[in-house]
Amino acid sequence: MKVPGFYSLVLEDSESIARAWVPFLAPAGLWVHARREHALGEEVVLLVQLPGGSRHSVAGRVAWVSAENRSEGAGRKTGIALDGAEGAELAARISQLAELESNPAKALLACS
Repeated sequence: MKVPGFYSLVLEDSESIARAWVPFLAPAGLWVHARREHALGEEVVLLVQLPGGSRHSVAGRVAWVSAENRSEGAGRKTGIALDGAEGAELAARISQLAELESNPAKALLACS
């Protein structure tokens, strides 16, 4: 049995959300910098910290693999599609955060 990849991702502000968010995957997904090669469909586990400190563990599967980016030394950027009910809940929460971050008026209303 192959051990799934584990990735930790800290989304601390609107910029980090925008860099990691992959809304075109169903229900949505996140980019991670992979430490090794992954096959499409391979299962991984993401440990995600959202702005405000809430932490989430969610299963996902590799849906996109970019070429290795040697100029940045960052390795491969890998798109992980979020799976299951936990993935759908996390996708909804991140989508909400992304929308609030891009619309300051909504963010103010959400706080009141």
